Amino acid sequence: MKRNFLQESLFVVLALAIVALPVSGQLTTSQTNSFAVGDGPEAVAFDGSNVWVANQFSDTVTKVRASDGAALGTYAVGKRPVALAFDGSSIWVANYLSDTITKLRASTGATLGTFDAGDGPGGLLFDGTNIWIANRNSNTVKKMSKAGSTLGTYGVGTRPIALASDGANIWVTNNASNDVTKLRASDGAKLGTFAVGNGPFGVACDGLNIWVANFFSQTMTKLATDGSVLGTYAVGDGPAGVTYAGSYIWVANNGSNTVSKVQVSDGALITNFSVGRGPYGVVYDGANLWVASSSTGQVSKISPASTTQAVP
Repeated sequence: MKRNFLQESLFVVLALAIVALPVSGQLTTSQTNSFAVGDGPEAVAFDGSNVWVANQFSDTVTKVRASDGAALGTYAVGKRPVALAFDGSSIWVANYLSDTITKLRASTGATLGTFDAGDGPGGLLFDGTNIWIANRNSNTVKKMSKAGSTLGTYGVGTRPIALASDGANIWVTNNASNDVTKLRASDGAKLGTFAVGNGPFGVACDGLNIWVANFFSQTMTKLATDGSVLGTYAVGDGPAGVTYAGSYIWVANNGSNTVSKVQVSDGALITNFSVGRGPYGVVYDGANLWVASSSTGQVSKISPASTTQAVP
């Protein structure tokens, strides 16, 4: 399988037109633009106005204006930032090699606190009330209040990578045990562990079902909230980050340098969008899709061709 490793940063803006053919047969055109950020961007988050990018090899996060891609600021955090979450007013950053979480004020980028996580924090989620941290090296998930106090630590599978909420439960992808763990959000009780594909990475909830990107299987697994498998669907090479937007699941294919648009109802692959090399994180801003391309030092914005058309 193709692997993407960090190469030289590309300090230019790249624009290329992409034409997609949906299942309806009607042509729609989307535009992809890429903007330089830091070294090794891996995660992205949206705060309502701006996109935040975690630059894992620069030990920084970059704040990008969603409307035009302008860089508004770059802020130092801990070592190897690889995950982000927005809680409504603050940006949370998982510092993988520092074993810490940094809290930044979204409006200014000011550091509001640095908090101990577990060993190797690599995934973050805000569930509407609390912050959840996936600790890759200690095989645990930590639940933290917005004030930074620890509310609980719970054992999961091997090398937990990412988290998603279904409104009542937290779903955790365990990358090295090829399964996902379901935790009750209220108390962290383990409600089940369910087998998926090889190397599960990103995870998202579409409001009814759970979608898991299987990095080494080149597939997506769709689970019901009771953990039963509803389907397994082919996507690109090395599916990593996942998000739900506009009635579709979007997955960044790290080895294919694409983003796949997948229909929620039946898992049909609608189209693939070309992005920069080594895409990982993906987020939706309400109209556009943003993708962190680790090997180019860029974040890509997939936009509609007109102001009246949304990407999904």
